[in-house]
Amino acid sequence: MMKKYLLLIGLGILLFTGCGKKVEPPKKEPIVVVVVEVNETVEEEEVVPELTVYDWQQNDELIKSEKAHKMVVVKDKRVLVLFNEEGDTLSRHRVSLGENPVGTKLKQGDKKTPEGVYGIRDIRGDKKYYKEILIDYPNRHDVKRSKNLGFNPGGGITFHAQVNWNWNGSGDDYTLSNDWTNGCIALTNHGMNTVLSMIDKNTIVEIRE
Repeated sequence: MMKKYLLLIGLGILLFTGCGKKVEPPKKEPIVVVVVEVNETVEEEEVVPELTVYDWQQNDELIKSEKAHKMVVVKDKRVLVLFNEEGDTLSRHRVSLGENPVGTKLKQGDKKTPEGVYGIRDIRGDKKYYKEILIDYPNRHDVKRSKNLGFNPGGGITFHAQVNWNWNGSGDDYTLSNDWTNGCIALTNHGMNTVLSMIDKNTIVEIRE
């Protein structure tokens, strides 16, 4: 009788506490898989030479005579630097610019030296300027910008050496201390010979502010 009584009490407790209900297994939260694509392609970074290589006030300096991959002009420093493909400095040359040097060239006759990346169109002798390197200014960016402004971009921009009265180099310091060209880049005859010994028509030309 006592056992039957205890059994009834136990059943009552189960009914009131809810423990007699079927226990559902906890619902599993859906697993969200986040796929992150990692681009494992490592792009080769362009070698950027130290800025100190452009701090040059002398006329010409040959450091290493070998094939030049790029010619870089920094207008603000009045310097031309030649680099090989690894970014090593090969030579440095003091230059002078167009009579109106600040800012990039926008139109024919503004006497500004252009800024941008160019190719070499021709390498030749010149009766007036000894020797010269003709670049492919204006490129398509120059043409588009000038056209949008209603200008003719001009052309015929070269790296050239000295005028014939200074072919012996006696006036190099004088001419290179002034911006006197119509937009071209002038260097010494000696410097031009050094440059021409290391470049060809595949050499990249970059002109910076």
